[in-house]
Amino acid sequence: MIPNLTRGALIAALTAAFALPVSAQERPGRFIGRVVDHENGKPLPGAQVALRDSDRSAITDGQGFFEINDIRPGLHGMDVVLLGFETRSAPVRILSGQTIEAEVRMAARPIELPPIEVSVRSPRLEAAGFYDRKLEFGGQGRFITRELIERRNPQNVTDLLYNQPGLKVEYDGVGRRRLMVTRNQGCTPMLYLDGVLGDNTSFDVVRPVTIEGIEVYIGAMIPIQYKAKTDCGVILIWTRRGR
Repeated sequence: MIPNLTRGALIAALTAAFALPVSAQERPGRFIGRVVDHENGKPLPGAQVALRDSDRSAITDGQGFFEINDIRPGLHGMDVVLLGFETRSAPVRILSGQTIEAEVRMAARPIELPPIEVSVRSPRLEAAGFYDRKLEFGGQGRFITRELIERRNPQNVTDLLYNQPGLKVEYDGVGRRRLMVTRNQGCTPMLYLDGVLGDNTSFDVVRPVTIEGIEVYIGAMIPIQYKAKTDCGVILIWTRRGR
C-alpha cells in the first residue's frame, strides 16, 4: 500500500501534468503580408499592423511589407492603421509553427472593400524560394499552388497548363502530349523537377496529386539559376516530398 504522503505527492504531480495548457505544447506562428492602396495597388509604407489581444505589431516598410514573429497560436483580431486611410480590421487565425500571409487593401475614403483573404504558406514552397520569386517575377511568371491544383483536379500536368498564357499542347508521333510555347517557333520549355533539370519531352510523367506548386516562365524573363541557356521558357515543378 502506498503511504498517504507519497500518494498525495503522486496525485499532485499527475494533476499538474494534465493541467498543462495546450498552448504550451504549440509552436509560435508567423504573420507576414503587404499593405497596398485599393485604388492603384501601390504599396503603403508606414502602416501599423497590430494584433489586438497581444503585444505584437509591425510597421510596413517602403514596399508595404510587414512581418510579425513569435505569435501565440489562435484567433487574433487584426487592426491596420495609416493616417489618411480608413482603418481595416479582420480576424486572423495563427496556426502553430505556420506562416500566415495576407494582402491588406486600404481606401482613402469610405468604400465597400472585399474581405481580407488570409492564406497559409506552404513550408515546402517557402524553402524552395517559390514565394520570393513570386514577389520578384510576379508580373512575368505564373504561380500555381496546391490549392488551385486541387480545385482544378486535373488528370495530367498538361491538363493544368494547356490554358496558361503563351502555352499550347501538341501531340507527338507516338500520341504523347507535349507542352509548347506559342512564340519562338513553337519551342518546348525546359523542365525542372524539384530544382533538377529533367526530361521535357513528357511533362505528364509527374502526377498532379504529388505536386505542391508550379512556376511558369515564358520567354527571356527567367530566374538566373534556372535559365539554362534558353530563351524559350522554363517550368518549375515542386513536389510535396521533394527529391
